[in-house]
Amino acid sequence: MRKLSFLALVLAMCLCLGACSSGEAPSVPEEPTTAVPEYSFINSDRYVQNGTTGIGYRVAIGDDATEEEMRAVFVELCSADSYDLHTVWFYGLPSDVEDVGSFSVGMLEEKSRGAEPVFTPCTYDADTIAALRERGAEIEQSDEARSIPRPSIQQEALVEENRFYPVDGAIFTTAANENGLADTPFWVRGEIVSRSDVGGYDTIQLSTEYGALYISAVSVNIPEIDEGAEITVYFVYSGFSDALDGPCGVYAYHE
Repeated sequence: MRKLSFLALVLAMCLCLGACSSGEAPSVPEEPTTAVPEYSFINSDRYVQNGTTGIGYRVAIGDDATEEEMRAVFVELCSADSYDLHTVWFYGLPSDVEDVGSFSVGMLEEKSRGAEPVFTPCTYDADTIAALRERGAEIEQSDEARSIPRPSIQQEALVEENRFYPVDGAIFTTAANENGLADTPFWVRGEIVSRSDVGGYDTIQLSTEYGALYISAVSVNIPEIDEGAEITVYFVYSGFSDALDGPCGVYAYHE
C-alpha cells in the first residue's frame, strides 16, 4: 500500500512539474541592430546650449549612408563621452567641411539629455554637392589663395587653416543658402566707402568690382582706415543682408 502511495506521489509530482514547465519561457524582444559602417573622424567642437554643455562631432561616412547607419555611428561616438548633449554632422567626404560648408549627408542632434536624436537630411541635391566639390578642388589648386602673415590667436580661431580665396561673385547676387558658401574665407580688393555701426558691430562698406560689400568686426577689431583708401580685405562670408542689400562678412585682416 505504501509502495502504491509512493508511486502515486511521484507520478503526481511529475505531472505537476510537467505542467509548470510546459509553458514557453517569456521571450526578450531583440532590438534591431545595424552594423556600424566605416567612417572617419574629422573634428569636434564643444558648445553650450541653454546652460548645458554639448559636443558636436564631424565625420565622413560616404554619400550613400542610410539614416540607420548614421544612428549606429552616433551611438558609437556618443556613448563613450560624458557630455549631456550631442550633435553629429555627417559628410560624404572629409573635404566637404570646407567645400560644401554644411553637412552633405545628414545630421543627428540630441536636443536634451537622453532624448532620441533628431535626424535632418542634407538639403542639397547631388548636382549642387558635385558643383561645390568641383569648385573646392579648383580653389585648392589655385595659386591665388592668400594667408595672413603672423596671424593672431583671434585670427587663427576665425580661420584655422589661414587660407583665404578669391571672392566668388555669387555672394553678391544670391543668399548663402543658395550659393552654399557660408563661412568661406575670402579676400577681395575694394575701396572704403563708409564706416558705421551696424547692429552693434563696427562695419566698413567697400566698393568692389562685384558690388558693395559690408565687413564687420566681430572677434578681430578693424584698425583705423581712411575713407577712400584702397585695401585688400580678408573676411569670412556670413550671408546676404536684405536690409543692406549686399553681402556681409566678418573681418579678419586687410592690407
